[in-house]
Amino acid sequence: MSTPADSSRKLSVIDSHTCGQPTRVIVDGIPDIGYSTIAEASEALASEHDWVRRLAVFEPHGHRALFAAALIPPSSPDAAHGVVFMDAAGYHGMCGHATIGVATTLVECGLLGVGEGTSEFALDTPIGLVVVRVRVEGGRARSVTFVNQPAYFLTTVSIASPRGPVHVHVAFGGQWYAFVDARSFDLEITPANIPLLVSLAADIRPLIQQALAVDGTRGVAPGDVRNVMWFDDPPPHADGRNMPVNVAGAFDRSPCGTGTSARLAVLHYQRTLDVGQTYVNAGVLGTVYHGRIASETASGAQRTLIPEITGSAWITGRADLWVANDDPLADGFLL
Repeated sequence: MSTPADSSRKLSVIDSHTCGQPTRVIVDGIPDIGYSTIAEASEALASEHDWVRRLAVFEPHGHRALFAAALIPPSSPDAAHGVVFMDAAGYHGMCGHATIGVATTLVECGLLGVGEGTSEFALDTPIGLVVVRVRVEGGRARSVTFVNQPAYFLTTVSIASPRGPVHVHVAFGGQWYAFVDARSFDLEITPANIPLLVSLAADIRPLIQQALAVDGTRGVAPGDVRNVMWFDDPPPHADGRNMPVNVAGAFDRSPCGTGTSARLAVLHYQRTLDVGQTYVNAGVLGTVYHGRIASETASGAQRTLIPEITGSAWITGRADLWVANDDPLADGFLL
């Protein structure tokens, strides 16, 4: 089937899921944009070509929980590809599950020439270079480990709940996360409780941001802390369990790569996880990531750590997406 002649918006994509969470890699159709860094490229797409995100992510081509990663030429000669991350909530400096999905797509679809065994390359992201190690067996990317940019614990604030004050731990792992114990609201992270957890996250997000505004966050805008990360008791096969909810009302099916990075920072601050130790983190489906603090460093007065996160992705399909110019829903929609 050919593309309609009156379509000016066209993308070629390859879909995958990382431990349950979808990634749509945009491999062709990105308009020409000028940039000197991937952060500038992300800003250019957001301000001048947001139709790319809306076509790739929004209905009728996508859905609220879909995450997209646009492949573009890297700004650094040390990187194999540049990547711009986007979802229904907007654009992001980093995404862990999508990094695993991108690496798997590059290897298994022949977009990057690697052989059997473990190969290492770098992806150029809006927050900097992310080193990726892919273990290939039988032509399949069996596991992907990415070395994230520095993560760190910021602060702990309190909000009210029916059972009294609730401590909220705020940390950065490529995105900002506010960690909230679901048990404080008499809930646990199960598929049956997802509607309640999503609704409650929307209710408490402004309370968390208000508490941060009062607390003072050393240059971090309270409004930047938009992901509510629920956690509770770990299942038998893991050390922890969590589920983030973003401002678009979407939740992560996987254990969340940047969220796991942020959780390592919280645990290290609490002195329950040392450098070199592995932390097995489960998501709402029971799938797991293996997180490890590779090293500890400093950025000015801020103590930071370098997380390594390991997970696996599976290719689910490929498609050409387009929209006719006279389509009344050409800009996409979310319900």
